[in-house]
Amino acid sequence: MDEGKEVAVRDESLPFKLMDALDDQLIIAELEGRMPEILTYHFSDKGQEVWGLSKAGVDEATGELSKQGEVIREMELVFTDGQEEAFFTVKAGRYVVSKDGREILLDTKFGTKRQPKKTARGNDNTFWYEQGSIKACRNASMRLIPKTIVQAVIENAKKKGKVKEVKQEEIKPEPAKTYEEYYNRMTEIKNAFELKNWWSKHYKEMEKSLPDEQFAEIVNYKDFLKNKFAEEKK
Repeated sequence: MDEGKEVAVRDESLPFKLMDALDDQLIIAELEGRMPEILTYHFSDKGQEVWGLSKAGVDEATGELSKQGEVIREMELVFTDGQEEAFFTVKAGRYVVSKDGREILLDTKFGTKRQPKKTARGNDNTFWYEQGSIKACRNASMRLIPKTIVQAVIENAKKKGKVKEVKQEEIKPEPAKTYEEYYNRMTEIKNAFELKNWWSKHYKEMEKSLPDEQFAEIVNYKDFLKNKFAEEKK
């Protein structure tokens, strides 16, 4: 695969899901004109210290990169609207700026984001488009920032007290869904693209939580929907 076209897959473990949810709050604060105070997230996992940049941290890192004569620009946004989720893909480019102001493209990366349209409490999320598009930009930019600059931002955040500690009690596993909940949700899927994204997100948890017979029925229903959408496209 061409490295420039490689698609980023953000860590879907529970701590990183929580960090992503915290970024939702920071994005809303920024949209409302409040300056985000969190640059990095930190948590301990099985004796290892894990650090991650917030959206504001990524912005600071791109600013530091620009001081070295390189800029990151968002080049393209692709947006697909689903019933319960929206899917965003952003292409970003890293440019070197010459002394006469010319920009030369060095590298490109893609960042993706699946954004729910409801909050964790089940309420309508009026900021889902802004959050999804901004976080897809964040993910694309993050893949273009040198690790030395990422580490510098983390160290700076430690000194300024702009670190959000993710506590173990906040990292709670999501309750398992029932066969009926999965099946009923699948009946609402409208096209092959939505089916593909929903299946890639949920099949592992279904395989793990459902009895073998029920999981087999879900697989059969997925295949039925896949064939149905293929026939409708002809």
